[in-house]
Amino acid sequence: MVIGLIVSGGKGLRMGTEVPKQFLPVHGVPILVRTLMAFDEVDSLEALVLVLGRDFIEYFNGLGYTPAKPLYIVEAGEERFSSVRNGLEKAYELDPESAVLIHDGVRPLVSKKIIEDGIAYTRKYGAAACSVALKDTVKSVGKDGFSTGTLERNNYRLIQTPQCFFTKEILSGHKRIQEIDNQVTDDTAVYEAFYGSVYLYEGSYENLKVTTPEDLLLAEAILANREIESCK
Repeated sequence: MVIGLIVSGGKGLRMGTEVPKQFLPVHGVPILVRTLMAFDEVDSLEALVLVLGRDFIEYFNGLGYTPAKPLYIVEAGEERFSSVRNGLEKAYELDPESAVLIHDGVRPLVSKKIIEDGIAYTRKYGAAACSVALKDTVKSVGKDGFSTGTLERNNYRLIQTPQCFFTKEILSGHKRIQEIDNQVTDDTAVYEAFYGSVYLYEGSYENLKVTTPEDLLLAEAILANREIESCK
């Protein structure tokens, strides 16, 4: 089984709105619903697990969105780390031999190709995550605020989601990390700590994480452009 694990347990405080950012509309559709729709359209995915804060489960159900694939809602933890683990526990319950694609609920513009590539590369390499090249020069900086050097940007990538693994491995990694109190915020780091390297495949600059009002405007523009391109 291949499972899409959508993590949406945050409160979205940086957006500065009363409604959590995952429920804000982008081009007329709530961000979280757009994210779920993107995964629901991938034929090789067989189930969706959605991690939500307890206070927002009823709100989500009130939106009236019902995907074609089975959807399992799991209560979020206090931190993203524990929220992911809760979702992984459910994925393991559904199928211990499953592959799981862990994705931010506020990345609604992920393409079908990125999701399908994640599945394919996980089957080939054991773990994979989409990423993009750095556009800007990256400087290291000292505590005094002065630059201390320039990094070779060709040696670095910006990691996005989905981050894709076999469920039993990444769940085991999460349990082991927690035992040594290493509260990492990225699931590839969990995998690397115990199993080895993660294959980084090509993502997209359009696969942005909607965190600020500026991100929301950019997402609106991207969707508007997609509509124009689809009509040509």
